[in-house]
Amino acid sequence: MGMPVQVTLTSSGISRAVDLDWMSGKFTSFAVTGSASGTFTFVIEGALDDLQQTSSANVAWFALSSATTANSSINIISGPLAGIRLNAAAVSSATLTLRILQGIGQ
Repeated sequence: MGMPVQVTLTSSGISRAVDLDWMSGKFTSFAVTGSASGTFTFVIEGALDDLQQTSSANVAWFALSSATTANSSINIISGPLAGIRLNAAAVSSATLTLRILQGIGQ
């Protein structure tokens, strides 16, 4: 993944899963930004299962970080991660955006 990827939610629910290059073993950084006027509660979820080879019903998602009505700081995972998604439990008059950037190279 060379360029940053982003997914956006404007209501409660689960975003599309972003498939990551787990074979590179490089860092994955991510941050969530939310519009200042609204309120929201979310959890960033990660997976170690390869999203291209595992049925979506069988992917085990786990919490990486969570927040209530506040923008998150940048978070870094310093090892392989196969997938990431945004799970918004509550969104009121807000737009949530998850931005993901993955390291490349040696």
